[in-house]
Amino acid sequence: MSMLLWSLAKENPGPGLALASLNLVVALALVGLSLLLSVAISLLAGLHAFVDRGAVPIKRQVQRRRATS
Repeated sequence: MSMLLWSLAKENPGPGLALASLNLVVALALVGLSLLLSVAISLLAGLHAFVDRGAVPIKRQVQRRRATS
């Protein structure tokens, strides 16, 4: 059976190449999507930290500055 498949692949390599290129496109799309998601998560985390820092009362901000100095 494998010789039959090998002979068909030798005669017409188009479907195999199409499938390989489709796998490459899907893999690159997934990598790009994961990078985009990680950037979005980091931006949201930074924005959340920035908003939380601004919500602290002034007395606590002064206490934090004195404690770190």
